[in-house]
Amino acid sequence: MDYSRFKADLDRISTNLREGWLEEMAMEYGLSGLPEDAGPEVRAKRAVWSVFCLRAEVLRHLLGLPSFRAYSRMLAGSDLLADFCGVRTIEGIKWTSKSTLDRASRFFDPDQLRSMNRLLGELAGNDDWSERLGLPERVDATVCLMDSTCLEANVHHPVDWVLLKDVGLTLLKAIKLVRREGLIHRMPGGPEEAASKMNRLCIEMTHSRRRKGGGKLRKKVLRSMKRLLVNIGEHARRHRDLLASGWSSTSWSERQAMNVIERIDGRLALLPEAVRQAHERIIGGRAVPSPEKILSAHEREIDVIVRGKAGKEVEFGNALFISESTGGFIFDYELYGRGAPSDATKQKESLKRQQSYDIDQSIEEVVGDRAFQTKATARALQAAAIIDSNCPKDPAELKRRMQDPRFRQSQKRRGSTEARIAILTNNGGGRVCRAKGLTNRRRAVAWGVLSHNLWWIARKVRERQEQAARAA
Repeated sequence: MDYSRFKADLDRISTNLREGWLEEMAMEYGLSGLPEDAGPEVRAKRAVWSVFCLRAEVLRHLLGLPSFRAYSRMLAGSDLLADFCGVRTIEGIKWTSKSTLDRASRFFDPDQLRSMNRLLGELAGNDDWSERLGLPERVDATVCLMDSTCLEANVHHPVDWVLLKDVGLTLLKAIKLVRREGLIHRMPGGPEEAASKMNRLCIEMTHSRRRKGGGKLRKKVLRSMKRLLVNIGEHARRHRDLLASGWSSTSWSERQAMNVIERIDGRLALLPEAVRQAHERIIGGRAVPSPEKILSAHEREIDVIVRGKAGKEVEFGNALFISESTGGFIFDYELYGRGAPSDATKQKESLKRQQSYDIDQSIEEVVGDRAFQTKATARALQAAAIIDSNCPKDPAELKRRMQDPRFRQSQKRRGSTEARIAILTNNGGGRVCRAKGLTNRRRAVAWGVLSHNLWWIARKVRERQEQAARAA
């Protein structure tokens, strides 16, 4: 039964990708990246590759975002999955290496994926077009249920001296890579000894809190860390220059060499800022303004998001906003970078995006929690003739509004938006997003919304067919 339902959903999603013009849009985006003088054979191959990228990444999200290595094995070992992606040929199943699947996941940029999500939303929200997706009726887009959460980044808890350790060890690993290729500059003890010194200092810093006079000891250890980091930075710069001038003598391609050079340059640029932050907080005892804080050596665009939840006062990541219909179809989303606006501003921006959709339905009601309720929001919704069902902050006003059956029902339904966020994040590999960089996280969210909506439509169509079969 489970396999039959999964196969039925895949068949419906495959049909909707083809009949819903998503494959056509994917080919247009793929061909737009080719030079004007590209021949017919090159253009044909790019069109096939574009469709594969669309289907392969949608399927990976439907399967719960397995690693590319695991996904490669799953795709190569299943005719059903290979047929969905269109990679099964007479010679066998092709395009299933983990590196190929990784490139496919990054083929479309976040803006292109947003256009695909918008197209699917417009198809589902119109009477004339919803039939192409197999839906017996259009998706109700008159009520917008909105919520915001934190998409946690894959980072450890930010600690100043741990940040220094991360920067130092990243530079040492890059030095080891360069030296392994035969480009060696004088470095007494080598990167291994420097890494050992850094680890010993980290152990001393960890245990300094349990000793008498721990504050002075922490300052002493930090000063030792700073001296060691200066030394590591100098060696990294020398090895970086060696690689820049002699990469052709290594086994690397120019792109591989540039990756290592960019990694070293990025950490060398970050090093003075990380040292200054640690000095201000540990030695100076002064607070660092939140916009200037460095939370991770590897993720610069994450933010501190105060949640106030039991067991987790704050979270580290990016603010994720979604707007869904009463049935659970996600019409709008946004992943914000550092310095995200207030929830009220997010709601305003979302309404502007959704009102630009080519849908023969107008937004009649907006539902959100207390964070969305402001006087400016209420005035703007009233001016737009939209019912304001955001939860009031005043308990007395909330008690009065709860006498209205429509408001009461809307607030009751709003609780399920939390579940929609959980479906979007947990089915996409967990609440911690493992994509590196804000652009890649936005891409991952866009893929997650697209695959969720395709699955949502397929499930609705299958349930309607099962209901009809039982009635017959």
